[in-house]
Amino acid sequence: MSAATLRGLAIFTRRDCSLCEKMEVAVRQLLGPETRIEMIDIDEVPELLARYRNDVPVLCLDGEFICKHYLDADRLQAAIAS
Repeated sequence: MSAATLRGLAIFTRRDCSLCEKMEVAVRQLLGPETRIEMIDIDEVPELLARYRNDVPVLCLDGEFICKHYLDADRLQAAIAS
């Protein structure tokens, strides 16, 4: 089991976002296909839409910003290890 399944891993996303899909695939390739990721559609939450608008995907772990647009694998692994 990946350490990420024990903590809150989330990707803020939008519908029909190819970068968002690529981020999810990259995270699963890094951490394993069974990794639990909460996919949060910002279009469904006005506050999140106002905050992120076109600045997605955003990857967070336990509410802490990890990266946006593209996976920063080193930063994610460091956050998981800490």
